[in-house]
Amino acid sequence: MKKTILLINCIFAIACSYGQVSDNGLVIRLDGNYNETSNSNLLQSVNSYSAASKEGGFLLSAGYKYRNWVWGLGFEYTRSKTEALGQLFEFTEEALEAAFAEQSAVTLNAYGGALYVSRYVPIWRNLYFTPGFYLGYGRVNGDYSGTVISIATIPVPAYAGLSSVTKPIVRGYEQSNDVPYFYTQLSPELTWFFSDHFGVNLQTGGLGITVVDSDWENSAKQVNFNPSLWKLGIVIKL
Repeated sequence: MKKTILLINCIFAIACSYGQVSDNGLVIRLDGNYNETSNSNLLQSVNSYSAASKEGGFLLSAGYKYRNWVWGLGFEYTRSKTEALGQLFEFTEEALEAAFAEQSAVTLNAYGGALYVSRYVPIWRNLYFTPGFYLGYGRVNGDYSGTVISIATIPVPAYAGLSSVTKPIVRGYEQSNDVPYFYTQLSPELTWFFSDHFGVNLQTGGLGITVVDSDWENSAKQVNFNPSLWKLGIVIKL
């Protein structure tokens, strides 16, 4: 029991002793996250829909820390891909009247620069509350492709139980665009230094607004602290 208490005290003392960070200097950060999501209405034959998305990105930045403030500039990159399948069937009491299906894939690549300012508020020893304000500008390149299939079954009145089936219509499409984006975000963050020069950072979502292609009327406003938006990073203090 005494040995266990002594070991806990030693770990506690080590954690506390390496938490202080000098006031001024260069701060390098690498933050990122990765997400996979999927959804489905669980209907396999009537009006069904399913989609799966993968998204990942990073922000590499360098800033200068003076007292409790950090001003920085960074480069960020995000890539996402979504594949979706939708089906629509129309029935009458006698037969299937029409069927429609569409399979699509959307790939987005976003890259640009970001300015940020962050304040270090000590919580306890080596743990800091570091809210950050970000301004970002860049471009989004989108590739869209898909296949649409439709078919119609028309009942023949003269012959009960018989119907005329039209030839399936199959159409493919491809499209790409490249538009600018702008965003601003305020994020609550925690930073923990385990030595004078190395630490970890956790960004827990936040409040923000994103404008694509300078269309302010369709801007996306976000107040979200969902863990799927959290970013984990490393901090190097030089």
